[in-house]
Amino acid sequence: MPTGNITVLGLGAMGSAVAARLRATGYATTVWNRTAAKTQPHTAAGSNAAATVPDAVDAGDIVIVVLLDHRSVREHLEPAADRLRGKVVVNLTTTTPGEARATAAWAADHGIAYLDGAVMAVPSMIGTPEARLLYSGDENAYAIAEPALAALGGAEYSGADAGLASLKDTALLAAMDLMLLGQLQAVAMMRTVGVPAAETAGEAEAWLAAMLPHGKEIAAIIDGGAYDTGGQSVDFDRRGLASIVTASREQGVSAQLLEPHLRLLDELSATGRGASDWPRIIDRLTIPKQESR
Repeated sequence: MPTGNITVLGLGAMGSAVAARLRATGYATTVWNRTAAKTQPHTAAGSNAAATVPDAVDAGDIVIVVLLDHRSVREHLEPAADRLRGKVVVNLTTTTPGEARATAAWAADHGIAYLDGAVMAVPSMIGTPEARLLYSGDENAYAIAEPALAALGGAEYSGADAGLASLKDTALLAAMDLMLLGQLQAVAMMRTVGVPAAETAGEAEAWLAAMLPHGKEIAAIIDGGAYDTGGQSVDFDRRGLASIVTASREQGVSAQLLEPHLRLLDELSATGRGASDWPRIIDRLTIPKQESR
């Protein structure tokens, strides 16, 4: 039977799922929520409820934070900084890499062992093998919290840089987003001739499943850095993508999702790199630091 006292701050859908799972696996849980009524189902199930964040912090050796955003995390943790000293804080609130690093620096200044987490799952998946949770930050904090974190799903420690978990999460979400936007483009094109979205989605699923393994080949070209394998070139890709853009427009479908990609290829070709392997487009994605602020 797991032992230890864990506090969960925030009882939205994800926070409630986390608290329920920890309680179900035998941890003594204390919960807090800005709207106190949300604690009632948890107290009925065996959790303790705290009236204030400092009181909640006092009750837990590990404090898991599942609030709305970065601002709300700092808003609620800063007044309890002295009470958090010497404790492990695991922040599962969605943050950017920069926000995670800023909170980690604040925590270090106050003697708090800080771990930033990214939840790659929906609330109903918490506690199942399908749930993937990424963590980064204080390595000792991870070692202490790992048994409890493992109860939530697959726990992966990414490294001491507190921003790594968020970075990996947002990078993978970017890949997912662009893939699904591509599917929407396909659906929009085929709907113009009466093909149901479900039919196109099925074909896209099979096609993308066949293409995804080629991502490793693309990665090898990028890691090699020469962009001279003689494979599909920038100019070849430009012509192919231009045809897709034209086909969309001919069907009365906007090409706004495709045009930025074509523009990057055009820019790369204009620098004299049209014969390079097309993955060289990654060079156009790096924003100078002064522009990225």
